[in-house]
Amino acid sequence: MSKHILLSLLILFSLQFLLATAIQDSYLAELSGDYAQAITHMQKLLQDDPTEVFYSMRTAWLYYLLGSYPQALELYQQSLTRLNHLDAHLGIINCQLALGQWDQALASSQRILPTNSQNTNLLAKAAYAAFMNKAYGTAADYFGYIVAISPWDLENRGYWVNNLYLSGNLPEAKKQYRILKKYHPDSLIVTELQGALDKP
Repeated sequence: MSKHILLSLLILFSLQFLLATAIQDSYLAELSGDYAQAITHMQKLLQDDPTEVFYSMRTAWLYYLLGSYPQALELYQQSLTRLNHLDAHLGIINCQLALGQWDQALASSQRILPTNSQNTNLLAKAAYAAFMNKAYGTAADYFGYIVAISPWDLENRGYWVNNLYLSGNLPEAKKQYRILKKYHPDSLIVTELQGALDKP
């Protein structure tokens, strides 16, 4: 084996070791709650390979955990331009929700729901954005879809009852309230709405 090949292999193995160490250090820092340090390790990796989608996604996630939502949003959007995937879309929606961008979060959710209509996590984000925007009828629709997929998800059934009530759909609110009360009588929604929905 020539010296040049040997030297190239040594350099390659050294780089792989350094990359593996940086990733590991980032995970360890995250585990200890030191998100800023975890980001520092990831930024070194991004400098060496700025188009690596996993590195930008992981760095975005760490910025999100740190509460630096604008930086996280920018990285999620960059990641999406390189690879169109659900995780990036969900990251963008999470940041929009954290920033109080209800219209944008709802629009982002609605854009990908046609191809992810059974994703209850995505439906819940759309429902929450609609609720915060006081579009209670829309929120009720999304919570209804979740309950249709997962009938025994009593927490989301409670949100459904609440949004049905807030949207003025009292017949359906009472119907779903009776189911919720039967299976989860100590639900906060049951307690809060019993005066209004226990009436015939």
